[in-house]
Amino acid sequence: MNYHRILIVTEDNPSALKAARCGYELAMQLKAKVALVGVVEQGLLEGDVDAGIFPAQGAQSLKKDMEVFLEKIEKDYSQGTDTERFAPAGEIQATILQLAKEWEADLIVAGTHGRKGLNRLLMGSMAEGILRESTIPVFIVPMDKA
Repeated sequence: MNYHRILIVTEDNPSALKAARCGYELAMQLKAKVALVGVVEQGLLEGDVDAGIFPAQGAQSLKKDMEVFLEKIEKDYSQGTDTERFAPAGEIQATILQLAKEWEADLIVAGTHGRKGLNRLLMGSMAEGILRESTIPVFIVPMDKA
């Protein structure tokens, strides 16, 4: 199988940054195009009226923050790799899978937090969910062990 379009899932945490670095390294080796994706979780878009942050303001601020973050990731890791950036709002797993389909990705690259036990059960595993539901190959980058 040829991988010409690689979708890299990222957010501001060490495992996602490692996945972004690995995804870009793979894209450079394969001369593939990259979709760099940071999903703004739907639940975070509600704002905090008590703090004077209304839903529209909160959504706009979070989306802008994600766009700035994605721009920085591209600058730090792309080394000129053809990249499209996406900062959609929604439920992470469903949004990633839908975007992969729409963008016609050949491969999804995501990091894992390495949660175990009750924490994993309660928090779920975004990477595992993507792996389980994806119709295309998924490259999971494990978090380094301390």
